[in-house]
Amino acid sequence: MPELPEVETVARQLDRRMRGARLRDITVLDRKLSTDVLEATGGRIVRIYRSGKQVVFELGFGRAAPRFLVVHLRMTGRLVWTDQKGSYDSEGMMTNDGFDASTKSLRAKLRFDRGELFFFDTRRFGTLTHHSNVSDFAPRGVEPLSADFTTEQLHAMLRRAKQGVKAFFMRQDRIVGVGNIYASEILFRAGVSPKRSCHTLKRAEIEKLYAALRKVLSDAIAHSGTTFSDYRDSHGKSGSYQFRLAVYDRQDETCRKCRQAKIRRIVQQQRSTYFCPTCQR
Repeated sequence: MPELPEVETVARQLDRRMRGARLRDITVLDRKLSTDVLEATGGRIVRIYRSGKQVVFELGFGRAAPRFLVVHLRMTGRLVWTDQKGSYDSEGMMTNDGFDASTKSLRAKLRFDRGELFFFDTRRFGTLTHHSNVSDFAPRGVEPLSADFTTEQLHAMLRRAKQGVKAFFMRQDRIVGVGNIYASEILFRAGVSPKRSCHTLKRAEIEKLYAALRKVLSDAIAHSGTTFSDYRDSHGKSGSYQFRLAVYDRQDETCRKCRQAKIRRIVQQQRSTYFCPTCQR
């Protein structure tokens, strides 16, 4: 499932291409999606941004209140934009033969005055919803890259938690956008074992976790996210952060930091966790 860096990448790319475009009409092709989204027709894109793991299209209607189209990509969702400058096939890859939107994984298409946006989703877990208020779709957890999120806030959250530190970082009602891949990478960068309980963490360790959280996510965004299988950005390209991962999916390989220990894999909450037994305490 795309995590914060992947969703941020898609939102930024679409915002650069689509801001100011007017939505002419929406065609809903999957009955699992609500036709309420048709109420957004006629709006002009004010901005496109990320909220949690969601891509948000803010639409302006003159003096009327804005409305919001919100896309959650889930596991296999993709948003593909096509205009006079280029088109992309059903897998999100550039094609010289024109755009083929006949695939069964196409769930909705949105026609704008300067191009079209296609929502593909092979497994149909993703959502496309319409809202009048930001509070209707705002995530419960804090945004880890927000200027309002501080070391002190993280310290208070961790001191109250009664669970393992990796599980804590994956809870979307605590910190939004962090999934399995980045949780392992953050803990490695901070030198904290995934086996630790939150209440055992010292202030110095929490400060390292805070710095690692923001650094790992920022670096991943700079490299357009991580691609192992389905994820593609709005240009149809894979992310490249998978080539910079320190521990995730590197079981039995030598740690790049200590250059001695082998990366281990354990299962926590039915998810794979990767760590260095020497570097992480």
